[in-house]
Amino acid sequence: MGVSVDLTGRCVLVTGASSGIGAATCRSIVGCGGSVAMLARRKERLDELEQELGERAIGIRADVTDLDGLETAVDEAALSLGRLDGVISAAGRSMVGSIATGTPQRWRELIDLNLVGPLATVRYAVAHFPKRGRRDVVIVGSAGAVTVMPGTGIYSASKGGLRAAVGTMRLELAGAGINVSFVMPGLFETEGLTMDGIVIDGEIPPNGFPLFAGGTGPGTQPGAPGPLADTIAFVIGLPDGVCINELVARPTGELNP
Repeated sequence: MGVSVDLTGRCVLVTGASSGIGAATCRSIVGCGGSVAMLARRKERLDELEQELGERAIGIRADVTDLDGLETAVDEAALSLGRLDGVISAAGRSMVGSIATGTPQRWRELIDLNLVGPLATVRYAVAHFPKRGRRDVVIVGSAGAVTVMPGTGIYSASKGGLRAAVGTMRLELAGAGINVSFVMPGLFETEGLTMDGIVIDGEIPPNGFPLFAGGTGPGTQPGAPGPLADTIAFVIGLPDGVCINELVARPTGELNP
């Protein structure tokens, strides 16, 4: 039996949409017949993606740490698409450095982005969900929520806290029939793996944890975000009454995190 995903008629808001997993997820949803409201800070990137994806994609500039602006952007997204029946939070950033030498103000900024921002996005988006039909909340976390390493303490704390909050959200929204999923990617090719995308805070402690098993075949290096995005599309395309609550996705040869 072949597996196909039909998202025809679905209206989904995606944050972190200007690059990486967020942009790839927008492509997958539109490719499966859905419509997307794409939120990100970099409007020029959104304009390019909007042109690429066509009339079923709309770009809206928003910073998930600006809570007033975020609420306005979510309202605009719902108005532009006619409604929302899904929200996918992919906005976030990485941080590396020891807790003993780090900067608490930077920790707060990261937690605002990685923890408060996704939860606020859901808070504003579910108000636009219809009362019936398939409705999905998908939060993109990190395998760092379940596997910690030296130098990733604050980042893992932000993602581990997010995992706990999403688990609670699932219980709170289950009675309304809303599906809640927490997707934890390992190492995929995103800006978060580049020097421009990682916040270096304090000294980087020694880390002898191997990232990948030996070899040169598929899965022995960071993966492309496309298959992960297709997986997210599959999650929100399941039949009514079925939800994948948690999912860890890594390249085959990834050992840590």
